[in-house]
Amino acid sequence: MFPHSTHNPARSTSKRWLLLCLLLICSAFYSQLYAYDLVVAKDGSGNYTTVQAAINAVPTGPTSVYSIFIKNGIYQEKVTVPANKPFVQLVGESVANTILTWNDNANTPNGSGGTLGTGGSGSITVNATDFSALNITFVNSFGDGSQAVAVSLYADRAAFKNCRFQGNQDTLLNYGNGRQYFKDCYIDGNVDFIFGNAIALFDNCVIYAKTRTTAGSSFITAANTPPGQAYGYVFRNAKIPSNTGGTQYYLGRPWQNSAGFNPLAENKVVFLKTTIGANQILPAGWVTWDAGTDVTKITYAEYKTQYFGGKLVPVSQRVTWSKQLTDADTARYVKDNLFGTWDPCTVAAGFCTTMNTPDIAVSNFRVAKGAAQATFDWNISWAMSQLKYELFRSADNVTFSKIYEVTAQNDSTYNFQTTDALPAAGNLYYYYVRASKAGLATHTTPTIQVSSVPTINITSGTNTFVQYSNGPSAPQTYVLGGVNLLGPVTVTPPANYEVSANGGPTWYNATNPLVLTPTNNTLANMTISVRLNAAAAGAYSGNIVHITTGATAVNVAVNGTKVNTPQPISAPLQWWPLKANNQDSLGVRGADVLPSTSTLRNFYVSNGTTVPAVKAYSRTFGQALGASSNGDGTWIPSPSSNPNRRYYEEFTITASDITIRIDSLVFTAGFYGTANGRLAVLTSRSGFVSDSTELAGGRGPTGSLNSTTGLGTFASPLVLANQTNGVNTTFRFPLNGTTGIRLTTGQKLTIRLYFSAGTTSAGRYSLLRDVLVKGEQLIITAASKPLAGTLFQVYPNPTHDGNLMVNLGGYSQEVHLTLCNALGQQLYSTKVKAGQTELSLPLGKLASGVYILRAQSQGSTEVRRIVRE
Repeated sequence: MFPHSTHNPARSTSKRWLLLCLLLICSAFYSQLYAYDLVVAKDGSGNYTTVQAAINAVPTGPTSVYSIFIKNGIYQEKVTVPANKPFVQLVGESVANTILTWNDNANTPNGSGGTLGTGGSGSITVNATDFSALNITFVNSFGDGSQAVAVSLYADRAAFKNCRFQGNQDTLLNYGNGRQYFKDCYIDGNVDFIFGNAIALFDNCVIYAKTRTTAGSSFITAANTPPGQAYGYVFRNAKIPSNTGGTQYYLGRPWQNSAGFNPLAENKVVFLKTTIGANQILPAGWVTWDAGTDVTKITYAEYKTQYFGGKLVPVSQRVTWSKQLTDADTARYVKDNLFGTWDPCTVAAGFCTTMNTPDIAVSNFRVAKGAAQATFDWNISWAMSQLKYELFRSADNVTFSKIYEVTAQNDSTYNFQTTDALPAAGNLYYYYVRASKAGLATHTTPTIQVSSVPTINITSGTNTFVQYSNGPSAPQTYVLGGVNLLGPVTVTPPANYEVSANGGPTWYNATNPLVLTPTNNTLANMTISVRLNAAAAGAYSGNIVHITTGATAVNVAVNGTKVNTPQPISAPLQWWPLKANNQDSLGVRGADVLPSTSTLRNFYVSNGTTVPAVKAYSRTFGQALGASSNGDGTWIPSPSSNPNRRYYEEFTITASDITIRIDSLVFTAGFYGTANGRLAVLTSRSGFVSDSTELAGGRGPTGSLNSTTGLGTFASPLVLANQTNGVNTTFRFPLNGTTGIRLTTGQKLTIRLYFSAGTTSAGRYSLLRDVLVKGEQLIITAASKPLAGTLFQVYPNPTHDGNLMVNLGGYSQEVHLTLCNALGQQLYSTKVKAGQTELSLPLGKLASGVYILRAQSQGSTEVRRIVRE
């Protein structure tokens, strides 16, 4: 007999059901993986750990969709889809947590002496046709200050669904005259952040125009639709919510429909049934680029723009050349007309179906520190009612506690803000936001920090010091500051160096360091002077050490040499103001230097009409140059991004009767209308026949080492600022180190400045003024005799901040100092007691120009020329 069975039918059914569920779950998991050609996962659970590696693995020339599934994670990499790999499709696990990010900008060096430019700054660049992406966030995290693209689209037939595009200036580049489709997407930025010449349809997208860090209005679109193209940008059922305040926007401005372009773009942007936040869009709606814009070539139009409450927006103040469309007008703005035979709805199942319930995705979670509290703000990508936000804080990044909660009461609230007290000095807080709603996937943001950890901040560094036999070296400076400090900051220079916090009267050394006491845990930025003051000749190097309780020590490296020879005099020898013409100044030219006029090679001064404010020569901009012979400021075909040896301005300095020594070159330079200007600086003693020397190691606009803005060589040119209000950045270069260049009678030094501009636009000018050559020059009046002392030195000369230091030495009686203008009129006088070796003359209230400082003692007189920049 068989034993009695204890089988329970109900339990058996339950087991079978559990097994079936497990099989279904596993089947769903594996089908998800195997539904894609490749899987990317940062944790190594996929085929690749980076997106670029997966794209590299795509076979060349696919003819149907080749899909890459990207698991949640922050992928910090620059991605390129090459032209020979069409039909690539990127699918994120979730739009809130699958993030592709990089931080290049237009001025990022390209490794070949130039820069990436706007398009090259893209965090992802798509050069292949038939590209598509779903559920992914694309970010350029550079911040403000330059064009910085999140996605550069150069291809036809590109489609995106449920994606986010995040950046600031120039977030999304739609280029290549291609057809591009965006469905249920979120795009943010703050200047021209949707721009290009493509035919692009934005269907049911959120356009979040962010608050700028600077005052003034801004622009959402900058289409440059080419002539003859029937469509440009079409926004259908878009939402443009209000930002956190402070910045209003125009719907668009016409890129490349402006002075200097030929042919002008025929810009086309249409908004159909757009919902906007109150006071977000300026009443005029649209704006021209400049006085050269031809509005007859523009199609800027709207249809039933409304506020979030449903009320139509009043359009009576819209610019007269924009259009308000009728119902019949809108019939032409459909996919078939825009895209022809291409149907983006076939890219993936349900691609063109509107998402009834969008994903929860928090954007722009950030913090701003005030004096006593931190202010947190964020916005939601797709607003919805009853969405709960919770702010959490931790002191150890492990245990978090909720400190704030708010629930959105409608589907039109996008912005959220709260505050929290700063951590006590010496501490650090961590924060994140959690957004949730029943039935939807919760989104938890990455953690951000608010620090009150003691920190010492150093700005800039030092060049080589040279100490001569007649006293300490000339001082150099850097900026020191600190925050969250728990005690004094001690500044200890190495042996034979001295530091000062008051510009020189009081000096501290290695055995008597400088001690600075913070106020309210803060050491306000202050200028620290450094000098070499060694007793014996030789080389001296080391670090200035900055320490305080609880902070990481910070060093400033110094090196220099003491020599047993007197300090050579450095005074202006030749000066080209470049404010009225290109002739040097008679008033500044040394007595033993020949007159000189600069010469141009393949450069031409401004015609004064393309940009009326920028003349050929002016006090505001100096000399304005372009590479086009008609003077319109065009830089095509060359030089473009990099300096070219065939394009330069040349300056010469020639000794007439005696030997002169040239020790430095100083000039003020910038660009008008572009931040992509570059400059290389070379010298030659043979007129560039048999020698040339690239200058490097100088100091830039803020006194910092030029390495932060390029070196001035062809491989690493200076980066020149865009200065539309007047050129004011000064560069200083030593010539032949501390030795200088000696020219005997008839010998000549040739200096060439090679400008370039990475731009295709007219009205972009290189700006140059106050080219100054300095060297050894002693000016003595006819009736004077050698001064009754051993030292009369002034520095810095030229002075750009208005502070002039005077060194005196070896006087047995007082010295009478008199400051005169170039006409000999007395402006200031003072007496220096015998034995006083150093004083500061404040020249800050004097206008730019040349001045004379006269020293008189015991019946003798000596004079120095001073240039106030």
